[in-house]
Amino acid sequence: MTKPEFKDYSLAMYCGGRRVFTSSKPGLKPLVEWLEIYRGKYQGCLLHDKVVGLAAAKLIVYSGLISEVVTGVSSAPARAFLLDHGVPVHAALLVNNIMTRDGTAICPGEVIALETDDRDEFLIKIYRMVKVNIDDFDGCRGQCGYTIWCRECKESRGLTT
Repeated sequence: MTKPEFKDYSLAMYCGGRRVFTSSKPGLKPLVEWLEIYRGKYQGCLLHDKVVGLAAAKLIVYSGLISEVVTGVSSAPARAFLLDHGVPVHAALLVNNIMTRDGTAICPGEVIALETDDRDEFLIKIYRMVKVNIDDFDGCRGQCGYTIWCRECKESRGLTT
């Protein structure tokens, strides 16, 4: 298992023993973007994610791309969800819930995940929360400068199935 380097990134994806994606951005958006870009391209990947709450755990399981997770911090609900779905998770620290940066409330993604059992409803709410609309860039005819959501740009780069 590759040791995480969270000083260099907040999220990294390893597939076939090589690193295929990294991001230093916080929150769920990098995970959502990666899963959308590479849907159907990889499977059995190792994910390093600095913080894994229940929202990230559901995204991981629903994607079908990730076979193992290494994290600095995991919420108890996230760990249970991953293990219940056969995804081993190695966490340096286990907490009750992922909290907001100021520590005053449970993080919004965690709340959505805790309150939403339906897969499709959950995905709609999470995509809305991270302000991702995959239809926004449909049909740009390659003019968008390769925003990751443009289907034509993804197809021109061989990123769709």
